[in-house]
Amino acid sequence: MRWLYLSFAVIFFMFLMSLGGCIEITTYVSPSASGTVIDAASQKPIQGATISVDGHPGIFAQTDSDGEFLLMPATRKTHIFVLAPYQSLSPGGTVVVSADGYASREIVVTADSILVSLDRVR
Repeated sequence: MRWLYLSFAVIFFMFLMSLGGCIEITTYVSPSASGTVIDAASQKPIQGATISVDGHPGIFAQTDSDGEFLLMPATRKTHIFVLAPYQSLSPGGTVVVSADGYASREIVVTADSILVSLDRVR
């Protein structure tokens, strides 16, 4: 009888291993956004501003000479062996925009393209 339980456990384990990669779920851990960062007073682009994802250090973009940036979404692929409830983060989220000499701003990404104006720190 003991060998029957052991055989069942081995068969069940092999079944679970065969599911590896069969069920894959992609979750977004950061928003996708593009846009322009400008000086609030002069309306000129700000080069070198940093756009970072709130709550996810290491995911960021910087503006080019025209003040434009492109933030690509970071994704995580998860292999599910047993179907269970999971939380998938939406592509929207909060980004923090900062630049030297300017006050930082938190922006909730609701559109693919955003215009961010920063105020100079006095």
